[in-house]
Amino acid sequence: MAQKGMKELDSKAWRAFHKIGTSLLPHLGRQITNHSGISGAEYVVLVALSELAVPSVNLNRLASGLGWEISRMSHQITRMEESGLVKKSKNAQDSRCFDVSISAKGRKIADSAVPLQSKEINHCFSEVLTHDQMRSLIEISEAISQHMKTHQPLNMKADK
Repeated sequence: MAQKGMKELDSKAWRAFHKIGTSLLPHLGRQITNHSGISGAEYVVLVALSELAVPSVNLNRLASGLGWEISRMSHQITRMEESGLVKKSKNAQDSRCFDVSISAKGRKIADSAVPLQSKEINHCFSEVLTHDQMRSLIEISEAISQHMKTHQPLNMKADK
């Protein structure tokens, strides 16, 4: 009986998480596009680059920091470079690698998008959740992320 109850709880937790992912994340992505003209992925990259303490970062390091696969990051950066949002340059220590920096155009877009997106995030979180609920959400997210990092690293191939 206890096993059945746990499976039902797992299922309910998964459905609750999935509901957030299918409603909140697309909503936030649409809001970014509506007020900034960039995609959610572009926003995430621009914010990460704009918050750097150094002028550029290794593409692989950026991918790792965002929890993205390197191939996804490489394709995203190529598209963003074509749009003039970022600049790619050869890494001085390893010519096989690229460094990425935010362009003036990318910084201008990020600077205008962040306050608008912060307002939207506030609308979706602090206007809905109590402080305790937000702390719980953070704790839950960190526990799942740490578990995935430890037990399912991005570079592991799925069993076939």
